[in-house]
Amino acid sequence: MALVSAWFGGLVLVIVWLVAAIAVLREWFGLIGVPRNALTAFWIFGSASIILSAFSDQIFGFESYSMIIPAVVGSVVLGGVARFRGAPSIWTAVGPVYAAIVVLAPLWLRAREPDGLVALLWLFLVVWISDIGAFFIGRRFGGPKLWPAVSPKKTWSGLFGGLFFGTLLASGFVLLDRMLIGPVFVGGAALFALTLATSLVSELGDLFESAMKRHFGAKDSGQIIPGHGGIMDRLDSFVSAGLFAVIMLDLFGF
Repeated sequence: MALVSAWFGGLVLVIVWLVAAIAVLREWFGLIGVPRNALTAFWIFGSASIILSAFSDQIFGFESYSMIIPAVVGSVVLGGVARFRGAPSIWTAVGPVYAAIVVLAPLWLRAREPDGLVALLWLFLVVWISDIGAFFIGRRFGGPKLWPAVSPKKTWSGLFGGLFFGTLLASGFVLLDRMLIGPVFVGGAALFALTLATSLVSELGDLFESAMKRHFGAKDSGQIIPGHGGIMDRLDSFVSAGLFAVIMLDLFGF
């Protein structure tokens, strides 16, 4: 579905990632322990703020980063209400913004001209290959643990394996695209530097969610994917890498 949404863009992209964002928000509130008598109301309100963010360019005329404003407003409101409903206010407030990035990051990247499709496919490759590389290299070589108190199975060899293969293959995809289609997206040393940094941030995003689950005493964020946890478990790296990539591309004018 991720590849299909990237190819078609537009409303297809919005709907696919909006569904994912709303699912992530539900798991976030469940993970942090929002009381059951407030969970549904919090989820509906937070989801509404995310939907408004996703369509804020058409509804309010917002552009680029300002599209996150409705989600921020929702976060502030829910953070304040959480204090009176027995929920952790800071964690509650972070939820809608975190989930909004799930839909806004691919929207922001896909909207780039003329390289939006390449940029989004590049991001997918960075995240996916870094994760796969870290898993197989870590499993093959083992070695010292990366952060045993938070994620006992992750190793330094896995981290470097993920960085190596994520950077090599995702950068290779862009270079091949430049050869076949033309000079779109980033090139040269900047491409490898950006890809390496984004790969690292994607792995840090995975560690953040692992630390969060350990803090709240949970093994997985949810059970929607049998044997693989929840949607949030699948998208933790994507959230951090997507936001980082968007900011870096804008900051350095790529």
